[in-house]
Amino acid sequence: MAIIDDDGDVDVGMDIEETIRVVKAGNKEAYAKVVRRLQQPLYVYCCHLLMQREEAEDAVQEVFIKAFEKLERYTYDKSFSAWLYRIAYCHCMNLLNKRRRAQMIQLILRQNNAAVQTAGGIDDGFLSIERDEQRSEYEQALRRLSADDRSLLVLRFVQEKSYEDISVILSHNPAALRKKVERVKSKLKKIWLEMEAERNGFEHQPALGRTFVKR
Repeated sequence: MAIIDDDGDVDVGMDIEETIRVVKAGNKEAYAKVVRRLQQPLYVYCCHLLMQREEAEDAVQEVFIKAFEKLERYTYDKSFSAWLYRIAYCHCMNLLNKRRRAQMIQLILRQNNAAVQTAGGIDDGFLSIERDEQRSEYEQALRRLSADDRSLLVLRFVQEKSYEDISVILSHNPAALRKKVERVKSKLKKIWLEMEAERNGFEHQPALGRTFVKR
């Protein structure tokens, strides 16, 4: 049974599936306990996928609402957490797709107005976005990965999800996920080495393998 302390916080040892049974039995208020228990790790996950904190905060709220509305579809053959993260994954990927379409429209408009912007020296907002994207080396490295790759790394190494849970969230079998994790780790290591070379004034030469040539 889920336990709430005197401050209204959920005990970390609460049985989430049991609490969901209580919610499905008619005690809708008990869903708030599940939200308090999972909202922080879910925010971390959404933040890494979307790479925007405010958008991640909105996404978390929308994911919990969607999960509540679809609660009757949840079965107990998988953990509720994995089921919830699957909803979060799909929601965030939809947001990213919408963002890409919006960016494409902005790019077309920007190209159409390039002459005016160049003549007037106008900051159309893209410079501000570029400055924001330089917050940290960590974020820069993650941005060079695809959203799917970021999702996998965060689930495994930040959220410490089992491969069985990740297989539910990403709809891949555990064996394939293990192999993909190793590939993404190698990809991230390569990105980090390239960033380090850029910081030190070196240029990576693919034809020379791991050789770095001074600029």
